[in-house]
Amino acid sequence: MNQQPAWRVIVRFFCAMFFYWILLSVIDRLVFAWSVWSRIEEKEDVCLAFLYGLPLDLSLACYLMVLPTVAFFMQQLFIKRAVSTWWLRLYVSVPSIFFALISASNIPLYEAWGEKISKRAIVLGMDTMGGVTSSIDWDTVWEGILVLSLFFLCAYFYGRFILARYAKYAHLPTRTRRFYFIGITVLLFTLIRGGYGKATLNQSSVYFSDDNTANHVAVNTYWSFLKDLTKSTKRSPYHFMPEDEADELVKDALRANGEVLTPVLTTKRPNVILVILEGMVAQVFEDLGGERGVTPQMKLLMDEGVSFRRAYAAADRSDKGMVAVMSGFPAQGPESIIKYIPKHEKLPAVGQIFDSLGYATSFYHGGQSEFYNFKSYMFTHGIDRVVDNDDFPVGTQRNSWGVYDHVIGRQMLLDLKEDRKPFFSVFYTLVNHEPFHLEPRYQFGNDSKANAYRSTCFYTDSMLFNFIEQAKKQDWYSNTIVLVTSDHGHIYPSGKYGLEKPERYHVPLFMFGGALKTQYRGMKVDAVVSQLDVAATLAGFVDASPQRFPYSQSLFDTSRRHVAFYNSNSTFGLVNDEFSVCYDMQKRSIGFSDVPPDKYAKRDSLLHVAKGYYQKVFRDFLAY
Repeated sequence: MNQQPAWRVIVRFFCAMFFYWILLSVIDRLVFAWSVWSRIEEKEDVCLAFLYGLPLDLSLACYLMVLPTVAFFMQQLFIKRAVSTWWLRLYVSVPSIFFALISASNIPLYEAWGEKISKRAIVLGMDTMGGVTSSIDWDTVWEGILVLSLFFLCAYFYGRFILARYAKYAHLPTRTRRFYFIGITVLLFTLIRGGYGKATLNQSSVYFSDDNTANHVAVNTYWSFLKDLTKSTKRSPYHFMPEDEADELVKDALRANGEVLTPVLTTKRPNVILVILEGMVAQVFEDLGGERGVTPQMKLLMDEGVSFRRAYAAADRSDKGMVAVMSGFPAQGPESIIKYIPKHEKLPAVGQIFDSLGYATSFYHGGQSEFYNFKSYMFTHGIDRVVDNDDFPVGTQRNSWGVYDHVIGRQMLLDLKEDRKPFFSVFYTLVNHEPFHLEPRYQFGNDSKANAYRSTCFYTDSMLFNFIEQAKKQDWYSNTIVLVTSDHGHIYPSGKYGLEKPERYHVPLFMFGGALKTQYRGMKVDAVVSQLDVAATLAGFVDASPQRFPYSQSLFDTSRRHVAFYNSNSTFGLVNDEFSVCYDMQKRSIGFSDVPPDKYAKRDSLLHVAKGYYQKVFRDFLAY
């Protein structure tokens, strides 16, 4: 048998190795595209995603070729003989396993969060393993097994029948080695960088559509994740203008001074119940323009008080929603201040106000209060009693996340009856969290995640109404104000609003109770308000200065601006009474806007305000 030329042996091996990494990227994109197929508006965009996503695929493959290239030249210069293929198998297996786990995790994460796997998701997951396991259902398990099996089969057969076959040693002459060294180095550097323009390759380079889901298909999951891991958490991703300009923009955007508040309560010392609903979005509230029949009981409660029909959450997840509601502090994009105990301890919070006034303070939640550091946040912010999953016997009715909300509500009423008055108590619901486990029945079935979500919303609606009906029988109710909102919006039930759309963050916000003046019962407010405004509003109820919450405006401040800001890991936006606009950090351009073309100057002005706002927010986060 004729011996093949050395150059051919080496080229074959490098090509086989290079295209293996490309193959893994293609498999991940196929799996991801399959999982989001129903969300993609133009199906042909999936094919285009493979084409536009190629630069990131090539870049990732070249990063992974650096070590084999170094090993090749070490072999040519010093070892000068064939080495065991086990080294090759080890190098192939480790990234393959790592990538398989990323792909398997990315699918349920994207379904729930609307964004691909990131450092923030991993850190939160490691910190709250109980929450992660509680979100897993059998569909997720089987999807994960299928994806992992696909990757392992690919790695096994490709490694054994292709890579091992071409892993041969062939000695190169000195002049040829130099040519290979220069050629391979230049090629790897070029593809890693994405060319020789001023801008290096990034996620925005592969964006091609006005459908962000299609763009996310194009983005290489592994490249994006590894890039995110290398980002600095000590430097703000939001730097658009001089700091003093950002300060002025925020000051003008939030002009409320808290000096003139409309008195809506009959007392300056009300009992306060703050209900934070897990993941309930306006789409399931008929009175907010959503579906009929999902939350019929809460509509009755809305009609008893003041309902803000255009309220927007500060962010997309619970860790940010809790801080937004109780501290009036905006979301910080890829960061989460509650994760850093030394930082969140320095935040002001409404619990501290009530505690300083001699209120009995408490927090009720059916899950583990250690989740997202909620327990430390509560205890360091004036909450004297935390009741959670661990406070109930083993036989108590639970779902995958913890004790059912109606059980928590029943215990809360028993405790409030014995508490000194006045009191401030937080009820954070649980059941309306993926994977939406519910017993004994699903009102709308559970044949789809959307219907399971509707069913847990219906449960939450009935539970809260029954809780309030029992509360009305208590002596303290006549002196009580109940404020209800959601911690964040949700992709369900429609499944069509991405993180760039304001509808994703549209949440309920209403209040009622015996302490509300009669003339305000049944009031509907259509002006834009923010979830952040809850903190200043609660402070105003007891004549505390709302100025300790600089990003929060009282809902009853006569000088307030009607504006809301929303934020996710990769987007941020602004909504006012007229328009909304969103900026996409990945593609570094507008992600969404409903401003008509003849008013683009207004659109750019609003976007400039949003940029200044989050620049200041992140600066404040770093300073805490």
